[in-house]
Amino acid sequence: MENKFKTNDISLAAFLLTQGVNLTDIVAEDKFRFSFLLSDLNKCELLRKQYLNNALAPAQELFSKREMLISEIKQRTKR
Repeated sequence: MENKFKTNDISLAAFLLTQGVNLTDIVAEDKFRFSFLLSDLNKCELLRKQYLNNALAPAQELFSKREMLISEIKQRTKR
């Protein structure tokens, strides 16, 4: 998990995706909780600070990325 950023906050994960960070994996922590692994730890830490300070992101893209993450979680829970 070197140089990977991990979060269980789906909104933060969606924001990071809109900022060009790559999703590397989604990990089931238990039946109802998932964590998102994203590339580039340093970039994610900087962007996380911006997110917490109400950084702007394109709404349509943000919601699209969030829906994509939800869809991926649903796919993984069907397995």
